Amino acid sequence: MHTKFKVLLLVRHGQSTGNVNLPTQDHASIPLTALGEEQAKRLSTRIDARPDLIVTSSFRRAQQTAEPLRERFPDVPVEVWPETAEFTYLSPERCRGTRRTERLPWVRAYWQRQEPAYCDGAGAESFHALVARARLVLQRIEERPEETIVLFSHGQFISCLLDIARHPYATDEERMAIFRSLPELDNTGLIYLLLPERDG
Repeated sequence: MHTKFKVLLLVRHGQSTGNVNLPTQDHASIPLTALGEEQAKRLSTRIDARPDLIVTSSFRRAQQTAEPLRERFPDVPVEVWPETAEFTYLSPERCRGTRRTERLPWVRAYWQRQEPAYCDGAGAESFHALVARARLVLQRIEERPEETIVLFSHGQFISCLLDIARHPYATDEERMAIFRSLPELDNTGLIYLLLPERDG
């Protein structure tokens, strides 16, 4: 099997209303703030070369962040991959209408459990599920024909994807034990990752 490399640009969404501690109704519809929209515009100018594909998560804040780059390169195909959405480990129902600071005790309790298979309730997912999604996305990217892909996603999903790319043989238990200590991208932070491109 011949292997060559492709470039994956990982972008975290711009500042959202959830980031500044405003109440949120659900994880998917959180919008950018005015600053987040400005960050997205500046981010689009930092990507010099025309990509072959733009991918966004299904969440509103990621799609809003991608919009200036889409406008800059209108001929580049755009795909929405729901698998790149943010890690939803707390039950959406009990989080509805809450602020980030209100959720902190639930966040601490979740990570203190250190149980990759644990699910917090309907609509939430386990850490196992997050890792499975990230593995699927990496495999899909490696199999795609495009050589340069820009992926607009979220802090925890990007952290998981990077950890898998760098440490492919770690167990989910090992990943979860160190996950909260991994560096997280700033809003509109950008990471370049080389991945093998496989063709048979």
